[in-house]
Amino acid sequence: MGEPMPRNVRSVKSRLDTINQTEESALKRMSTMNKVQSHFLVPSEKLDKVTRRVIAPYAQIERKGVKEEEARDSYLDISRFQVFLEDSVDLQALLCDTAAVLKTITDSSGVFVYIVDKLKNEIVLMTKNIKNPERHEVNIPIEEGKVAAAHVAATKRHLVLADVQRDRRFAQGLRWVDAKTAMCVPVLKPDGDCYAVLELYRTLAEPYDDRAVYSCASVAWWAGAAAHQAGARATLQRAAHLDLELRALLHDYFCERAALDTMLTDMLAIVKSFIGAMRSSFLIVDRQHMEQQLVADVWEDGWQSERTALPKKKAKVNLSVEQSPAGLVARTGAPLNLHDAFRDPRFLRDIDPATGMVVRSSLTYPIKDKKGVIGVVQLANKGSGRPFDAEDEQIFQVFVDHCALIVHFYHMQQSKLYHENLNRVYSELLGLHLRPCGHDLEELETNSAIVPPFNFKSFNYHISEGSREEMPALVCLMYSETFAAHKLERRRLADFVLTVLACYRPNPYHNAEHAFCFTHTMYLILRENPGYFSFVETAALMLAGLCHDLDHPGYNNNFLKLCKHPLAHMYTSSQLEHHHYFLATKIIEDKKLLGKLEATEREAVLEEMRYDILCTDLAVYFALRAQLAPLVADRAFSWADTAHRRLLKGILMTTSDLSGCCKPFGVAKAITESIYEEFYNQGDRERAMGYTPLSMMDRKRRVNQPAEQIQFLSVVVLPCLMLLTNIFPNTSPLMDNCRETQEGWHEEIEMRGMRLWRQEDSTPPSRSRVLLKEDNN
Repeated sequence: MGEPMPRNVRSVKSRLDTINQTEESALKRMSTMNKVQSHFLVPSEKLDKVTRRVIAPYAQIERKGVKEEEARDSYLDISRFQVFLEDSVDLQALLCDTAAVLKTITDSSGVFVYIVDKLKNEIVLMTKNIKNPERHEVNIPIEEGKVAAAHVAATKRHLVLADVQRDRRFAQGLRWVDAKTAMCVPVLKPDGDCYAVLELYRTLAEPYDDRAVYSCASVAWWAGAAAHQAGARATLQRAAHLDLELRALLHDYFCERAALDTMLTDMLAIVKSFIGAMRSSFLIVDRQHMEQQLVADVWEDGWQSERTALPKKKAKVNLSVEQSPAGLVARTGAPLNLHDAFRDPRFLRDIDPATGMVVRSSLTYPIKDKKGVIGVVQLANKGSGRPFDAEDEQIFQVFVDHCALIVHFYHMQQSKLYHENLNRVYSELLGLHLRPCGHDLEELETNSAIVPPFNFKSFNYHISEGSREEMPALVCLMYSETFAAHKLERRRLADFVLTVLACYRPNPYHNAEHAFCFTHTMYLILRENPGYFSFVETAALMLAGLCHDLDHPGYNNNFLKLCKHPLAHMYTSSQLEHHHYFLATKIIEDKKLLGKLEATEREAVLEEMRYDILCTDLAVYFALRAQLAPLVADRAFSWADTAHRRLLKGILMTTSDLSGCCKPFGVAKAITESIYEEFYNQGDRERAMGYTPLSMMDRKRRVNQPAEQIQFLSVVVLPCLMLLTNIFPNTSPLMDNCRETQEGWHEEIEMRGMRLWRQEDSTPPSRSRVLLKEDNN
C-alpha cells in the first residue's frame, strides 16, 4: 500500500500519555473480548508491523520532521477512521477493501465478508461487480454450531480454527472452500449489534497467530464503531430533512393557508417518499364517539402505482371492531411493525380489489394525547419488498410527532367551529330576550319632548327623587344634548338605552340606578365645560357611563379570582371591567347604534370606550392619580397633550363612578347602605367558603361603617375631586357635597357615642408611652 495522504486533523497526543498498555495485556484482552469494546490511542511501538499497515489508511500519523522510517514508530491515532466517517462513503464497499488488505497482511488465501440481515436473521455473503446483487444473494441462517461465520454472528465472539476439516463443531466447515485454517472476526457496533463478519482462511496448514488476530480484531472493532456512527448520521440527516419538509407544510396549515385534505396529501406523499412505502393512511378519531366506540375518519392516498394526487377519504370506520393493524393499534395504543400482515391470523387478508395489491408489511403508529389515542398513521409495503426496519421506525416517529400537532390543531378547529356556532345560537337567544317591549320602544321614540325635573341640572339631583320609569327618556335626553343629536338615529338610540338598562342585574348597588347616576354626573360635567372634548371623546364618555357596570354580578374582582370564576380565566386583570366593555360593544353592534358613523370614527369611539370603562377599576385610578397630581400641582397640564387628556378622562370616570358620595347626606347615606349590603353578601359567601372577609365586608362589623366611610372619602374621593376642581372649577359642588357627607358621618359617630378609629388605637402602646402617661397623671 502506498503512503496515505495526510489529513487536516489535529493530533491528540495528550491522550496517548494516559494509556500504558503492554503487548501481553492487549493479547490477553483479545481472548476475553466482550460484545462492546472501545479502542483508544496506543503507542506505535506497542503495535506490530502488520497492525500498522492495516490501520494506516484510517489513522493520522504525527510527523515532526523525522525520516519516514522513524515516523512509523511515532504515536498512531487509530480512532481517526476518516474514510469511514465521511458522509458519502460506501461502507460495505470500503469494508470489502479493508478485508482485502487484511487478507494480504495476514498471508491469507482468501477472505469472505458477510453482512448481517437482522430482519431475516441471516448473514449475506458480499459479492462484487454484480449489477443486481439481490438476485445473487447467498444467505446463511444465523445459528451456532453449523457454519463458522454464522456461529460468530450468533455468539459475537471471534473464532480461530486451527484445523477446519477436523473441527467437529462445524460440520459444514467454511461452506464455500476447502480451507485448512481459518479466522472469523465479528464487526460489532457500540450498542452490541453485529454488523458484519470477516472470514479469513488459509489453504495451508499454518494457524493464525495472536498478532494476526489482534490486527483483524482492532480493525473490526473500529469498523463497527464507524458503521454505527455512519448509520446514525444518515438517519439523523434523513430525519432532519423530513422535519424541515413537514414544518414548511405545517406553517401553511397553521396559518390557515392550506386545507386539511391538501395538508394530508402532501404529508403522506412526503413520508412515502422518505421511507419508500407503497401506500399510506391517516386516521383521525372522532371525539364525539370516543366514549362509546373508536370511530375515525380515514384518508388514503392510494397505492404508489395509481399515481393519484388526491386523498381518498372513506366513510367513518369503527376501529373498535376493525380487524386490521390500525384497529389493533387504536385499541392498544402501542406501535406495530408487521413483517407479514397477510399471514397474521389476527387480521383480515387485505387485498385491494382495484389493483390486486396485497398488504404484506405494515408500519402502524398511534397518535396520542393525554386522553388516549386520537389518531393512527399507517404505511404499507416497502417498494423494495423488505419489511420496515429500525431506521424506518425512527424516521416514521418524526412524522408521527408532526401528525400529533395536526390532529390537535384539527380538534381545536372543530371545537372552535362548534363553539362559534354555539355562541351564535346563544347570541340570538339573548338578543330575543333582551329585545325591549314594543310599546316602550315606540313611546320612547315618539315622545322625545320629555320635561326633566326642576333640579335635573344640579349635582344634587338623584333618580330616587323622581320616577325610575323616567330613566330611559332622561338618558336619551342627556345623549341628545351632548353628542347624539345629529349622528345617531332616534329609534336605534331608544332601543340601545332600553336594552342596556335591562342588562343590569337587580343588585343592591350595581344596578341600573347606579348607571343612571354615573351618566348624569358625566352629563353635567361635560355640559358645564363644552368644547374641551371632541365628538369621539364625548360620545365614548357618555356611552361608557351608561355601560360601565353592565351585568355586574354584585362581587368584586378579588372574589372572582377567589372562586375561580370564568371571567378570572378569561382576563388577567380588571376582569369585570373587561366584561362590561365586551357586553357594551356587543349591544352597540347588535343595535347598529353607530351605523351612521364612518368606520374609522366608529372604531375610535369603541377604543375610547374601552379605555374609559377600564379606568373605573380603582386599581387603575390610583395609577392615574399618581401621574396627574404632579401635572396639576406644577400647572403643567396641557390640553394639547393626548396623554394628559387621557389621564383627565380617567379621573372623570372615577368621579362619576363615586358621585353617589357627593349627593346630599340623606341620599349619600342610602347609597352607602346599598353598597354595604352588596359587600356583606360577598362577605357571607367568603365566610361560607372558609375565608375571613375584610372588615368592610364583614356583617359582624357593621358598627364601623361611619368610620370606614370617613376614611374612604378622605383617601379616595376627596383627592380625586381636588384634581378635577383644579381643572374644572365649576365642579366644586361635588367637593362641597363630599365634605358635607364627611361631616354627616362624623355626626353619625357622635350620635352613636363612638370615637373615630385611628391607626394607633389598634397598635399596642410602647413602654415609653405608658411611662409618659403615668408622668402626666
